[in-house]
Amino acid sequence: MTVGERKVLVVEDDPGVQTQVRWALDAYEVVCAGDREEAIAQLRRHEPQVVTLDLGLPPDPGGASEGLAALQEILGLAPRSKIIVITGNEDHANAVKAV
Repeated sequence: MTVGERKVLVVEDDPGVQTQVRWALDAYEVVCAGDREEAIAQLRRHEPQVVTLDLGLPPDPGGASEGLAALQEILGLAPRSKIIVITGNEDHANAVKAV
């Protein structure tokens, strides 16, 4: 097994959602981050193959600027990681932009 093969990075500022994702992905080692800075640190440390990314991260939890910035950094640092973008915001334009 290679580094990060069974690891998932969950980038989500809501602790309840983090817990739910951990339960859903119990076959994997789940590492969580609550903001962009922590996400990048965890990405470098654990080299996960999969990242779930909430677009609404602090300090802009109602928007998408931090999530989109995190997406760009993750793509630059780990281009082979698969990124699943998740958002509860109703701004469809940012969701499409992330894709």
